Amino acid sequence: MEPDRALDRQIRLLRAYAALTYPFACVPFLWFWFDDLGITPPQYATLISVYYVTMVVAEVPTGLLADRFGPRRALICGPLLLALGFVVIGASSTFPAFCAGEALLGLGHSILSGPPAALLFESLRRRGRTGEFHRQEAIANTARLLGTAGAFLVGGALVAAVDIPAAIYLTAGLCAMAAVFAWFLDDLEGSTQRGVDSTGPSLLQRAWTDLRHPAVAWLLVYYVVLFALLRFPFHTYQPFLREVGAEDPLAIGFLFFALNLVAAPCSRLTPWLCRRFGPVRLFWAMPLMISLSLLLMAGRPDGLGIALFFVHQIPFGMHWAVIQDYANHRIGSEARATTLSVLSFAGRIVFSIAFPLAMSLPSLTDAYLWTGAIGSGATVVVLLLGRRITREA
Repeated sequence: MEPDRALDRQIRLLRAYAALTYPFACVPFLWFWFDDLGITPPQYATLISVYYVTMVVAEVPTGLLADRFGPRRALICGPLLLALGFVVIGASSTFPAFCAGEALLGLGHSILSGPPAALLFESLRRRGRTGEFHRQEAIANTARLLGTAGAFLVGGALVAAVDIPAAIYLTAGLCAMAAVFAWFLDDLEGSTQRGVDSTGPSLLQRAWTDLRHPAVAWLLVYYVVLFALLRFPFHTYQPFLREVGAEDPLAIGFLFFALNLVAAPCSRLTPWLCRRFGPVRLFWAMPLMISLSLLLMAGRPDGLGIALFFVHQIPFGMHWAVIQDYANHRIGSEARATTLSVLSFAGRIVFSIAFPLAMSLPSLTDAYLWTGAIGSGATVVVLLLGRRITREA
């Protein structure tokens, strides 16, 4: 086969872009920045909710814009909005300004939810090489994970040497670099972000059709519980670290680096785990693993509690592949992306409501106890109510 230099160039640029898509060097330290400036736990929870609500509201409009103007423009705009959001956060000291920064981050993230994979797929399709998509996307995803993990290490070193704002501005600069790589990509007319008609009425019609399927309706409820349990510990790692006195920036940067590396092989092992244990056992294991670890963390503000962070990476790495596999066998191909989007919408909306409620409790220990207890109970109820449906999985 003759080498296709244009395609090879496109793939190299997309891999470089992937490595810089989420270079969040400052993320392990943002809570410390907010806390040092007097942001209370309920206010912090509201900031996180602003981020998730913005993602939900912007998901469909940004998808339509990407379809209308092409994925390359989306790949340029997304990182620039992320960069602007981090600049606003780094330059601010008030709650309203932080809300604006988080809204910009949510908007930028929503733009990036589909165009990178869409542009890769379309680039391969036009050469008749779509069979390479999964391998190329896996390589790009690995680049994203490694890029994020490396950024955590650099961020820890920079915070130790300078301060947290330096890591925030570095993150903004790295995001802007992603936009530079996107500038040199070849745009392709006629590529779509999600592979389906994404007009508003069509999206709502397909969502309603899918949700009338009992298995999909059950999966929606299950995913809401799982998503909330997955995101809660991630957004409370920093408060927990401060509570146990583990605030060394280098150690925190390395910790988040290591957490990122644990999640990746868990994702790769998911197909084998599904074959070995079956999806029903994994449906039980993932939320219960997180719920029980939260209950343990409430009583162990020490090194063991920190070690439990790594337990969370197992379901985090596994969950989306398990959910997708279950959904893909129960919906038509024309509605697949829409249904998965609905799951994502529901999870984000419920978490944006539940997280502020949890963080309004008197202490972090109380938040862990209540979240762990409610999560365990909700898991048991949802899985028992759906035992007939999951028996068919």
